[in-house]
Amino acid sequence: MIRECNASDLETLEAYLKEEVYGKAILSLIEKNGFEQAAQSVYGDFEEGVCKGVYLCIYKNLLLYCKENQVDIDFLEQIVSMQVPEVVAGRPDNVNVISWLLTDYRQEKAAAIPELLDQEGQPLESGEECSGAVEKGWGILLK
Repeated sequence: MIRECNASDLETLEAYLKEEVYGKAILSLIEKNGFEQAAQSVYGDFEEGVCKGVYLCIYKNLLLYCKENQVDIDFLEQIVSMQVPEVVAGRPDNVNVISWLLTDYRQEKAAAIPELLDQEGQPLESGEECSGAVEKGWGILLK
C-alpha cells in the first residue's frame, strides 16, 4: 500500500534508502527538507511494515527508487495527473517503467543525478551523497 510518509517513517525509510546512491539522493532531500514542506511530498510503498519503494516529489521533480523494480504504475499515473514533472530521475529500470506514461519526454542516461530545480528555476541544494556517479548511471526523463 502506498501512502504519504511522515516523521514516524524516517527510520524505516533510512534503512531502505541508505544502500544505493539513488536512495541516498532521496534520503538527503528528506533529511534536508523534512516531511512538512509544502513543495515536497514523500510516498512509501509499504507491505506488512516493509518498505518496497519510495517516491519523492519536490517542486516539478520526481525521484523514484524501488530496489526490486516493482514500481507502482497506477500510483505514478495518479501523481503525474496531479502535477506533471519536468524531470523524473532514479534507477534506470525504475525510470523505464514510467517512460510509457510520459511518451513526449526525452529519455537519457547520466553518470550523476540531474540538476533539480525549484519553482523559480534555481538549482536545489543536494548533499554530496546525491552527486556521486554510479556504474549503472541515472535514468532520466526530461520534458
